[in-house]
Amino acid sequence: MRELHQRLLKIHGKPYGVYKSFLGQYFSFGDFTIKFTHIQGDPYAQPSRIMLSAKMSSLGFPENLHDSQEKEIALADFLLRQFTEKAESVSIVKARSQIMQRNSLYIEKGIVRILASIDLPGENRRIEGDKASELLVGTLSDWLTTAMYWNNLKKEKCQAHVEYLAKRNFLLSQLSERKLAAFVPNGAILPRESGTSEAPMQNAIPFASPPELLVNLNLPNGEQISGMGIPKGITLIVGGGFHGKSTLLHALEEAVYPHAPGDGRELIVIDESATPVKTEEGRVVNGTNISPLVRELPLQGSTENFTTKNASGATSQAANLLEALELGASTILIDEDASAVNFLIRDLRMRELINSKKEPLIPLTDRIKEFVSSGINFIIVAGACGDYISLADTIIAFNEYRAECLKNVAIGADGIVRADAHSTVRADLRICPGADTKIKVVANQISIGNIKFDLRKFPTFCHLELQKGIAEILYILVKEGNASGNLKESLETFCKKLLPNETKDLALPRVMELGAAYLRITSVKPL
Repeated sequence: MRELHQRLLKIHGKPYGVYKSFLGQYFSFGDFTIKFTHIQGDPYAQPSRIMLSAKMSSLGFPENLHDSQEKEIALADFLLRQFTEKAESVSIVKARSQIMQRNSLYIEKGIVRILASIDLPGENRRIEGDKASELLVGTLSDWLTTAMYWNNLKKEKCQAHVEYLAKRNFLLSQLSERKLAAFVPNGAILPRESGTSEAPMQNAIPFASPPELLVNLNLPNGEQISGMGIPKGITLIVGGGFHGKSTLLHALEEAVYPHAPGDGRELIVIDESATPVKTEEGRVVNGTNISPLVRELPLQGSTENFTTKNASGATSQAANLLEALELGASTILIDEDASAVNFLIRDLRMRELINSKKEPLIPLTDRIKEFVSSGINFIIVAGACGDYISLADTIIAFNEYRAECLKNVAIGADGIVRADAHSTVRADLRICPGADTKIKVVANQISIGNIKFDLRKFPTFCHLELQKGIAEILYILVKEGNASGNLKESLETFCKKLLPNETKDLALPRVMELGAAYLRITSVKPL
């Protein structure tokens, strides 16, 4: 710290650009080491970036709190939440409701690293070295002492946070053997404060399982937890408007990532490949086999290698479903309100008026049993499409946020067998010669050179850090050329560990989000 303090005082009053001399340099910072990974050009430019690192043992943390990847992720998430509560002048990405791998604060092999932004003080484009020292050597050091040392934390709360992730993952591991697609514990709080808030609704009605679907799952300590088990097969969620059916579906959508204690949804678990499938009118489709749901098209012929720059509502939803299966999804989530009617159903009178030979669209009702027989599960919210009542294995009705079971048929789906779909990499990732290959993430769209990936219809949990994580992986594919072979397998290798990056805030995506972005490639200008 002394060396950093002296260096900052020495450059006091010099031109602001002299700060650049700190770029890439390391300084001792007590038990931490500080590195400057980006230096802003002037006081009004994008903030500078620093990386702080320390041994967990030096900070007093017991090894059994971080001796597995699962514990590293949970502990890092807890510390990030603690650090952001304390920091003011230093900016660090705040953790959302999900627990996930983020590079803003992560732990690996006994080392914790923190990436933060900081405005280096300056006036009239002159360095204020005394204020910079006060900020870095004083304020930042105090924040680290308060939020990052074991003896200064609420130890029971920290241990409980780590244990929650272990509980959640232990519950998840039991779904397959119990032939369940999802589990919602009794007492879970599903509603949110508002459509723009992740906080649980105050005075909400706690979830309670219908007796017919009540199951008990084991916890790591030998105790059990009760809740609703959603069986594999076709589950229909029905009820009047604003009674809670879409709220349950939304909670299941987000449960593919663990949630922090206190969220209300932290012990909801679902098949990790679960994917919402919605209409996406106007999306680009690149060589997807949509023939299971769309027959040959007039003037276009076969749909086994379907490409369009402007898909219709039903066609886009068909492509979304079949691409999700290609990427490995074995549970599909559908909300009637976010679907094309002709994707979901075609009633008897319309079938009589227009026979199947003249209608290329094959409604999901005609194919859903075939998908289920190959190991695919469906959870569908419906308020008007009664055709699914006779198809469903399980029907859950909501009345004022209370669930009841109207139908429950035991099914015997064993292994997971993928539905027929293309399994090769199709997108042609080519950069225009001499083009700028900088990564830009703006308004839910990723641009890399002349290529754009459209994320505007992605799930709400695909926040900015997750989009940036996706963008960094896509950048590698752009620079190195296409992935090769099986699409799912090609992308899986990138979803096991965060890419190293010392200047951007990233979160690690699932294959489902990464693959969906990859398949939404458009060219900004001709190649």
